[in-house]
Amino acid sequence: MPKLLVSRGIVPFAVAAVIASAGILVQILRNPVGPDSFLPDLTSSALTATAVLLIAFTLPLFIRRLRIGTSRWLPWLVGAVSASLSLAVWFLVASGHDSKAAALYAGLRIPQPPFVVEFWDLSLVLKSIDCASYGFDVYAAKNGCMQDASIYGPGTLWLQYVPFRVFSEGSAPALGVVAIIISSLALVWLARFSTGRGQLVLLIAAVGSPWLLLLERGNFDAFVIWAAVVTVILARRWNTLWSWLLAAAILWLMGTWKYYPFAMGLVLIPALRIKRGWTVLVAFAVASGGFVLLTWEHFRFSASANAGMVDVRDFVVLGRIPLVARMLDAVPPGSSLQGGDLLVFALVGLAGVWGVLVGLSVARPRVDEAMLAIAGSSLFLISIVMSGFGYAYKAVFLLLTVPMLSRLGSRKSRAALYSSLVMLILVGICSVVVWNTTLATLAGVIAAAFAFGASATLLVRGVRSSTWANRLP
Repeated sequence: MPKLLVSRGIVPFAVAAVIASAGILVQILRNPVGPDSFLPDLTSSALTATAVLLIAFTLPLFIRRLRIGTSRWLPWLVGAVSASLSLAVWFLVASGHDSKAAALYAGLRIPQPPFVVEFWDLSLVLKSIDCASYGFDVYAAKNGCMQDASIYGPGTLWLQYVPFRVFSEGSAPALGVVAIIISSLALVWLARFSTGRGQLVLLIAAVGSPWLLLLERGNFDAFVIWAAVVTVILARRWNTLWSWLLAAAILWLMGTWKYYPFAMGLVLIPALRIKRGWTVLVAFAVASGGFVLLTWEHFRFSASANAGMVDVRDFVVLGRIPLVARMLDAVPPGSSLQGGDLLVFALVGLAGVWGVLVGLSVARPRVDEAMLAIAGSSLFLISIVMSGFGYAYKAVFLLLTVPMLSRLGSRKSRAALYSSLVMLILVGICSVVVWNTTLATLAGVIAAAFAFGASATLLVRGVRSSTWANRLP
């Protein structure tokens, strides 16, 4: 397909995605909120979302070229900001200064329960591992050891067999601190892999509530991000059958913990470039499908956990379900799709095609950047669109798309440059905003769908290409 035709084709799909976004916002603004409604008045937040998204789509129209020169130390600043803020919050809690920690939490817009718990999410998982080792059925409600049934996959319980009880509830503080340091280093690696504008987005994300919430909670999604980074490092450094099999094993293990990371199997597509690489994809598909079948009942329980999640507080929430619940004629979520769901799926499709066309316009595919992007975008779409609900820390999956998004576009491809800038702005919005569900969800969904379409296209083109395009600077 000639690049000129591709470039011209980008415009109508970009316009269509904007119109679909506007349609969703109009449906929210038209929703009359009366005394019998289960929703508060959402007019103000919807108008704010409209104004911010309008700026995000309009401002890049006036930029003909953008080159941001940054110091080689900026990536390390990104990691330092991430680690220092997170460790400061942890130190205040660990040293008993709960009131000061609460004030810092409030300033950073990080929600807290009535009582402060160090690395709350991590502690819950480690407690389930302890309970399982004592013989309790952690997947049964009120099992005598935990109040609620665990929604994590059975793979987490395998950690009980690690020697010296490393993964025990008492180890939560030490493991949480280690997780902060490793996650911050992963952010440094992503920043080194990005251009100047991408590094600035990552710096903003490092002080954003979703990233800090992820590290403060010690949520297992941080480990999923590590897995994506390690997979790309293995492929770049060795690109042999054994390295791809090791990468597949790491991704599969993440899937046994939370199920939706099985979607990251798409990262393995470039294995087709090597001899017998197809065995990597087949082995991953068989192992993943087999695990889901063997744990089918728990998979159904975990998959349906978000079916009724409609948080109307407009704070720290993302998802198709709470977004649709805000639209005209919406009813509390049930088993059937509503008109609002179809609007969201249409938006995903249009933004995805927009990404495909930009991916076709790129002169030289950069396969490893596309691997990161398809990992992050698929994780976000599975969690926020397909599953339908997630807390703000799910936005951090989009940070894996930043290296690819930051390199799209040039003076020869104004449409691709425009697309790059818009998507980076949307990722930045989703990485900071936790007080407006409509704005954060729409920004994240558009950026994720675009990145998925672009990265999938680049991966397919990369598999057909004879050269491995880029090297980490």
